[in-house]
Amino acid sequence: MPDHNAPLPTESESSLALRLQRLAMVAERSSNPVLLADADRKVVWVNQAFVASTGFTVQESVGQIFGVLLARGSADPAAFGQFQEAVSQGRGLKREISIRATTGEPRWALVDLQPMHDDAGVLSGWVLVATDLTDVRAQQQLLTLAVDGAGLGTWHWDVTSGAMQCNDRLRETMGYQKGQMGMTASEWNTLIHPDDLQPWLAAVMAQMRSSEVALRMSIRIRHAAGRWIWIMFVGAVVDRAVDGRALRMAGVALDVQAQKAMEHELRVAARTDGLTQLPNRSVLLHAIEQAIARGRAQPGYQFAVLFMDFDRFKQVNDTLGHSVGDALLREIADRLQESLRPGDSLIQSSDFAHVAARIGGDEFVVLLDNIRGDLDAEIVAGRLIDVLSLPYTIGTHKVVSSASIGIVTSSHAADDADSVLRDADIAMYEAKRTGRARYVMFEPSMRQQVRASVALENDLRLALEQQELFVVYQPLVNLANGAFTGVEALLRWRHPMRGMVSPVEFIPVAEACGLIGALGQFVLQTACHTFASMPFVPRMEPPVTLAVNLSRAQLRQPGLVDDVRDALRANGLSAQQLVLEVTESLAAQDAAVLGTLHAIRVLGVALSLDDFGTGYSSLSCLHELPVNFVKVDRSFVSQAQTSAYHRVLIEATIRMAQTLGLGTVAEGIETEGQARLMAELGCDKGQGYLYSKPLEAHALVDWVRERGG
Repeated sequence: MPDHNAPLPTESESSLALRLQRLAMVAERSSNPVLLADADRKVVWVNQAFVASTGFTVQESVGQIFGVLLARGSADPAAFGQFQEAVSQGRGLKREISIRATTGEPRWALVDLQPMHDDAGVLSGWVLVATDLTDVRAQQQLLTLAVDGAGLGTWHWDVTSGAMQCNDRLRETMGYQKGQMGMTASEWNTLIHPDDLQPWLAAVMAQMRSSEVALRMSIRIRHAAGRWIWIMFVGAVVDRAVDGRALRMAGVALDVQAQKAMEHELRVAARTDGLTQLPNRSVLLHAIEQAIARGRAQPGYQFAVLFMDFDRFKQVNDTLGHSVGDALLREIADRLQESLRPGDSLIQSSDFAHVAARIGGDEFVVLLDNIRGDLDAEIVAGRLIDVLSLPYTIGTHKVVSSASIGIVTSSHAADDADSVLRDADIAMYEAKRTGRARYVMFEPSMRQQVRASVALENDLRLALEQQELFVVYQPLVNLANGAFTGVEALLRWRHPMRGMVSPVEFIPVAEACGLIGALGQFVLQTACHTFASMPFVPRMEPPVTLAVNLSRAQLRQPGLVDDVRDALRANGLSAQQLVLEVTESLAAQDAAVLGTLHAIRVLGVALSLDDFGTGYSSLSCLHELPVNFVKVDRSFVSQAQTSAYHRVLIEATIRMAQTLGLGTVAEGIETEGQARLMAELGCDKGQGYLYSKPLEAHALVDWVRERGG
């Protein structure tokens, strides 16, 4: 032992002396201040760390009652009083106290004073170990500043007494003023949402049992105003007894109300269509899966899926703008919800539940749950068609957009939701194909039709690559003298296995799958090249013309006008030799298309209005269209001799065209009588099987030569 240590008692026989000697040997090397006292509380030994921290020498310390030393060094009378009480009761105490250093500066220490007992259990002495907490306290103050700056609440729980403490930030977050909150753990638990209380208590107990288990949980707390708010609590046991029991817990708290609100909004957004606020595709698929599962488990349970698409919705977007289109979709959703409301007398759907969803674009789906049979689905579909077909008022616009509906019922439902939705979609397209504004019940045979359509689409894509497509030319003649005046280019497909495929079959497929633009471009380029190379073209006067049909897809291509100009230049044709044909519905309904048509007219290329009388325009708006010719549809020509109605319509069309300085062409002339009547009515030109069927290029050259051309 160093010389400055006081000698320990020499009763070698005494167990106390041996114990103290051993403790002293360990404590001498400790950086913590250590004090040993006998049963009478007299100091018998202190280590050098005690001397350094308190300023009391060994001589000043040994022999003193340790309570006197504590009283002289402590700056915290209340804490000193707690130690005195514990000593008088013969029990230990561990507390943080403030002390005065030899320099006079205040410091903090954790003082652990514990009694020692001999083998018989008799009090034999006391040991005091102190830990300097000054630096720790400084770090805690910095941490407190950081916590306050971050807007964090803090909490502290004395497990033994149950007392709770919190900072002003946490109390304000919970909406309470000082003194308004009970500050015990049991009182705090009454503020926790009933659904969150047990999980919270379980998490706290897990942390108390093992510090390796994190305590981090967001729970709902009753605000002083009565509402529930979300607060995240993070904490840990910060003090344990010798036996490992948790004595104190502390942590921080963060207001996560905004975060929880955002999470809720994201969950809703993930399940809701943002435009109409209807459930979205994922919600619908889940509901259909539940219906399928219920159908397997409950014999007699039935459901139906109604897949609806709105006819001519694209035209609303194109002509009136997307804002009007969006407003229309919202109106449709509102009308659906109102119509399907339980107890609504219009739909009579009070006996079964439903889910109405928007799954994209102008596609809406209704799931009818627990219906009595297919008839219920048909009744609802029929009534919905009536309700949804009523005019919509969007701002200053009145819009009409009917619905086509495909229905799948339990009797033909597939085994998964995606397949059910696919089959309903197939039935909906059948409704569109067969007339629109109607419903069609799905039948399994429709799948084969779709597979056939897909196969045809694949073959059509190959046809473009493998040069199976070709162009034929049907002559046009002057009805007054029979002179050859031009040709119309028509697309044909010779399939290596199917043989000749009718345009009636493949053109709708091309339109549906997006190939129609490529086909139209092929016809334009091929026809211009072939027509320019025909021997009669450069020598005939007046010049004969080439008519080529334009599709909607071509009319929407921004480079169409340049394509037409390039086709003329590349083949040495003048603009006056080309006529581009558009259907009446395209020319009359679309402002963007009208702009393209005007640009084509600026090139000097003539325009012909095809199928006049079958679309949306009328004689009254004919003067608004930038066309040079009007073609009378074959359906009118075929009935002109037997139907006064059709004859009057043709005559009115021809007279209006003449008044506007437009040429006229009659399609589908098959008899001499039809030809004479068209000529008598004043029609300029005609085409049809009476003169010639569509011919390949070499056959057309022969046909012209035979007529002396």
